[in-house]
Amino acid sequence: MAFAMECFEQGILTKGDCDGLELRWGDGAAMVRLIEMIARRQGVGDLLAEGSARAARQLGRGAEELTMAVKGVELGMHEPRLKHGLGLGYAIAAQGADHATGLHDTLFEKEGFNVASARAFGLLEPVPADDLGPRKVRLFAHLHTWRQVTDSLIFCYFVPYQYDHGPEMLEAVTGWQTSMWELMKIGERAIALARAFNVREGLTPDADRLPQRFFGGTTEGALKARGIDATAFDQAKTTLYGMLGWDERTGMPRAAKLHELDLGWVVEKVTGINRDGQDRQDV
Repeated sequence: MAFAMECFEQGILTKGDCDGLELRWGDGAAMVRLIEMIARRQGVGDLLAEGSARAARQLGRGAEELTMAVKGVELGMHEPRLKHGLGLGYAIAAQGADHATGLHDTLFEKEGFNVASARAFGLLEPVPADDLGPRKVRLFAHLHTWRQVTDSLIFCYFVPYQYDHGPEMLEAVTGWQTSMWELMKIGERAIALARAFNVREGLTPDADRLPQRFFGGTTEGALKARGIDATAFDQAKTTLYGMLGWDERTGMPRAAKLHELDLGWVVEKVTGINRDGQDRQDV
């Protein structure tokens, strides 16, 4: 709806396109009506029901610049101009702009429960919310990996357990004796498999991007002069690729990393190289 309202304000959508609705920002009655139209796929609601990224491609005329989405998935309500590591997660996550797959920077910029809990990963100090240096990238990499573990185990994010309670909870439920190291390797495998799948389906590092809007400040308010630094963001992506073992040119997890994770079969399936390192031209 926000995308549609901005398109209306920019003249990309008109009253004629919207069954007479004036999609002005903050118009509650128009929002309720538009929800109904999307749910029933009526009029412009049929277009918007496909999501803003698909709608923008169909509309053209600059609509794609107004789409706040990554890999076709709209951002959540969390603002990457405040939480720069969150923005990095929006950009590189296999599933697109998922606010629940990585780091909420403001939780880790001062001493407290979250910083203390992160010591389970060897992360010992707070990091400013707008930092994009190697310490922030390392913090994101570990938390992104852990999120794949909690997703796999169906842990609720809102229960205030510490990260190193994970192995204890898993053993209590299943009887499996495991460790943080083993669980983190499970998370790494999940990340590598999802990444390899995306590469196989044609996604390149160009898909790991934020909408251009976030590299400038907001029009008003506390973030008016706090856009993300584009150079620092690109460097953070390069650093993250290195930490995760991804090739900078293709975005594919490197063969050595896949073998380290006991995913040698992925090398053969996606890159055409078999497990002993020999090229396979027939794949």
